[in-house]
Amino acid sequence: MPVILVLALLNLAPTLAAAETSGATAARGQLAAEDRRPEPVIEAASDEARLALGRMQLPPGLTAHLWAAEPMFGNPVAFNLDALGRVFVSETHRYGSSTLDIRGYMWTLEDDLANRNQDDWLASVTRHFGPEGVKQLSIESERLVLLEDSDGDGTADKSSVYADNFRSPLDGVASGVLAHRGDVWFTNIPALWKFTGKDKAETRTEVFRGFGVRFNFTGHDLHGLTLGPDGRIYFSIGDRGASVPTKEGGRVETPDTGAVFRCWPDGSGLELFANGLRNPQSLAFNEFGDLFTGDNDSDQGDEERLVHVVEGGDSGWRVGYQFAPRGNAGPWNTEKLWHPRHAGQPAYLVPPICNIEDGPSGIAYYPGTGLTPAYAGHLFITHFKGAISNSGIFSYKLKPAGASYAVETAAPFLTGALPTDVRFGPDGKLYYSDWAEGWPKSKKGRIYTIADPTRANDPALKAIQALIGSDFTKKSDDELAALLAHADWRVRLEAQYTLAERGTTGVTRFATALSGASELARRHAVWGLGQLARQDAAVLPVLRPLLQHADPEIRAQAAKTLGDLRDAAAANALVAALADESLRVQFFAAEALGKIQVAAATPALIAAVRANADTDATLRHALTLSLARCATTEALAALASDDSAPVRLAAVLALRRLQSAHLALFLADREPAVVREAALAINDAPVPAAYAALAGLTGQRINDEAVLLRALNAHFRLGTAENAAALATFAARGGSPAIREEALVLLSLWPAPPARDRLVGIYRPLAEKTRPAEVATAALLPVLDGLFGASVPDSVQLAALKAISSLGLKDAVPALTAVVADPAQSASVRSAALKALDGFDAPGLMASAQLAAASDLPDLRLAALPVISRLQPAQAVAVLAALVERGTTREQQTAFRALGDAKDPAADELLLAQLTLLAAGRIPAAAQLDLLDAAALRADPRIKQVLATREAALAADPDPLAPFRVALEGGDAVKSRPIFASHPVMQCMRCHRIGEYGGGDAGPDLAGIGARESREYLLESIIKPSAKIAAGFEIVSVTRQNGESIVGTLLQRDARGVRLKTAEQDSLEIPAAEVKSVESAPSAMPEIAALVLTKAEIRDLVAGLASLTEPAKPRGQATLRALRGR
Repeated sequence: MPVILVLALLNLAPTLAAAETSGATAARGQLAAEDRRPEPVIEAASDEARLALGRMQLPPGLTAHLWAAEPMFGNPVAFNLDALGRVFVSETHRYGSSTLDIRGYMWTLEDDLANRNQDDWLASVTRHFGPEGVKQLSIESERLVLLEDSDGDGTADKSSVYADNFRSPLDGVASGVLAHRGDVWFTNIPALWKFTGKDKAETRTEVFRGFGVRFNFTGHDLHGLTLGPDGRIYFSIGDRGASVPTKEGGRVETPDTGAVFRCWPDGSGLELFANGLRNPQSLAFNEFGDLFTGDNDSDQGDEERLVHVVEGGDSGWRVGYQFAPRGNAGPWNTEKLWHPRHAGQPAYLVPPICNIEDGPSGIAYYPGTGLTPAYAGHLFITHFKGAISNSGIFSYKLKPAGASYAVETAAPFLTGALPTDVRFGPDGKLYYSDWAEGWPKSKKGRIYTIADPTRANDPALKAIQALIGSDFTKKSDDELAALLAHADWRVRLEAQYTLAERGTTGVTRFATALSGASELARRHAVWGLGQLARQDAAVLPVLRPLLQHADPEIRAQAAKTLGDLRDAAAANALVAALADESLRVQFFAAEALGKIQVAAATPALIAAVRANADTDATLRHALTLSLARCATTEALAALASDDSAPVRLAAVLALRRLQSAHLALFLADREPAVVREAALAINDAPVPAAYAALAGLTGQRINDEAVLLRALNAHFRLGTAENAAALATFAARGGSPAIREEALVLLSLWPAPPARDRLVGIYRPLAEKTRPAEVATAALLPVLDGLFGASVPDSVQLAALKAISSLGLKDAVPALTAVVADPAQSASVRSAALKALDGFDAPGLMASAQLAAASDLPDLRLAALPVISRLQPAQAVAVLAALVERGTTREQQTAFRALGDAKDPAADELLLAQLTLLAAGRIPAAAQLDLLDAAALRADPRIKQVLATREAALAADPDPLAPFRVALEGGDAVKSRPIFASHPVMQCMRCHRIGEYGGGDAGPDLAGIGARESREYLLESIIKPSAKIAAGFEIVSVTRQNGESIVGTLLQRDARGVRLKTAEQDSLEIPAAEVKSVESAPSAMPEIAALVLTKAEIRDLVAGLASLTEPAKPRGQATLRALRGR
């Protein structure tokens, strides 16, 4: 028997023992060990926050000032200011330790995704962690802290706890706060809270409960509180989902996606405003009353998005894409759902305005005063990347584009900081909160202000500050009416709200403003009249004529407001507005007609769809939403024969919303895009009544992968013998290998259907938890000839072999035997067939194994060895001993792995002898870990004692890398790829890229690192990431001999001195003689690799990094994502 055949014993070695656990990951059935305390832990005061000013870079003419820092507060997620300039800070102390992250508890994933409401969620928490776990999750509390500059010197001097005791097992991360007129709203899963009290929460009302139905990713919480121009409160949630009872007895449900909600301040009228978002952390209105958010990516090669949030809009995200059963984020990536609008993009979603930089969190719209006029019309978004070196605040200026917007300009506003939120204060300054360092709870927190120092005593800003802080209820009607034209949004909005509370006199003043010269005043007048009309229908006649106003924006706002009021008397005018020259007017008129449910508007809506010709996606959304509310399903179905493809597409989109079986009619459409949209609707929405028609597409000549995947899924979900036969027939015929493989995977899953949809990935269980395997085997057996042969792609044959094995199809033994013997087949297919035969313990197995062992294909010979070794165990240990003594490194690795599973007690003696050689330094470095892993699998007490002695010695070694040096050599670079790309906790590509092959930019580009650095450096970077931080990513504080401190990004450090990039200079050199000390901020990369990866995985990762020897190609000046393609 050739010695190299023993390499096949690799197949005998089971998966390595699980890695240790930490705060990032936990053993099954246990909470991770954490120091959970009932009181917050916040760092003491230091100079860090002040010194951090030195590294910040701002536009010319602006300066930053430290307004507040630890220990006044810590871990700031979000904040807001009241009219007096006091700051309310949402602090988190549960983040990661009590508000769990599913990546550390992947064994609960399927349960977590199955939760539909909070009863399900609490039951799953209790089921997984028991009463003691529930108790542990009820220790830490979130807090709402109030900060105040009581002496007016521009720096906070007073800190107090406004509200706390948010410590139930379901409490999330405190992520949103809004203070207005003495009331304070606060978002913290599971509830929206309302407090009253000037300096502390004297009353606390749980307005709603039901936000959050799972843990999912930490930070995907309830947030975004803001006031709308209509007088409602708007707020958002990440894809932790929601199922919320309303005051009116209904329920708002969106369990599988992030969303935006709105309600009236008294808690009435809770609505789902928009969904399909992943993690929209903040919301901001512009001066036209349009809503925006920054939505985060899924760390799977996609990018963040700037979203115009429109009512009823779906941005396409589903939580199942995070853990897509088919991998790679499912349709989110493969169908480019996250891209700005492009040809072939699914039409059911509202595409984003543009992609933006990583980590959007806070968002604020310039209110019109404070900085300089150059910032008029700008959005400010904080981008939190966990690293100071590449986080900051970016500004984006938008311009109208049809019914939506496009980016006009985008630029960094602040760099060298780690901001979490941004707001404009009454004093005209931009305020932002700073996390201080890294991803974990920093136990620190800062708030800085940014302003033009030349305007420090500007009387105009002082007057605006006094105005915002004044009591508007004491102002006269004339004063309030004049303020509707004020330059500052906050002043205008408060004047509008106050006038709207004055009844008849408010109507008079608003009517006067509508005929005035100020565009700003006219808009607020419309919104104010809408507030009044909600209380008094007699106001409606004032609004209706505005649909014919000369100003198109007033026509648009009037249409929107009348729709919100469900004013049926405006229906005819709204129908006429569908032909308005302004697309914004058409958009709001369409949405209004849908709200009023004007059936007679159906022909006009169809005409508008025809005229739009699918050019404006946002308008298309409004028109199809209205069609779903106005037209009958029969009328929509009749559009299947319309000559216009955009009209037929609109019918599909409307029927999707209605989940109508009439969608099946459009599967025969002559336009492929319409067929695809119908297929997506039937599977994804879903529409089970149309599954049969969708499944029928597998028998047609269709090459659209998206359509075929859904047709196959329909067969799987229908679940009859005929459907199984159709899957098998499809797999056996020619066509795309990937789709044929999917058909075979579905057959292998047939007996135990997963609870989550195969494509969308969300919880959608079939009625039958199990199905007879015989149905699938009976379907597969007749088509085996079409699944094997030299002309069949290897990937299809391998999928077929997996299906045969998983289904236990023993009748396939003759076909498998023939595959093993077929010299025209590849080694991988023949090896897999032999492995399948071994699983069946088939007659003639030894003959097949011996035939394989005699092959001239090395890999096939390797596959034969485990079979022969199992059938003839007496020979195994002797052969392995020879390999250990004389084999190559790879042969030694394989031999050690095989010894761990060997049944012969002689294996223990051999391993004991090898452990002695290891202690003497006589085992090759590349095989040491394999020896230790094999020994760990043995039950012999002598081996256990040797290992325990070794572990104790390593624990006492001051070298932090000592326990991991066995991972320096011997890894498999290929196996490192899934760790880099998709490991649920590590996922290196979230922060790193490899040249042009994609990834994040929060950490250094790893292209060429294998040529630049040693394996020891690579190992240290994985285990102790803060030990050596790559140039350009390390923030340091250098203290000179004269006591001066300088903060900046470290560019170079050697015997000659230190070179920094500071806010003032791109390159500042400090000679070594002048340097007293250098202190570094910790790396943004968390020190968790040793806790979430096995040593074998670490070894593979080292090998993968060491293989990256090709340097990155010059990328030139990076273009901001928002500006690409302009």
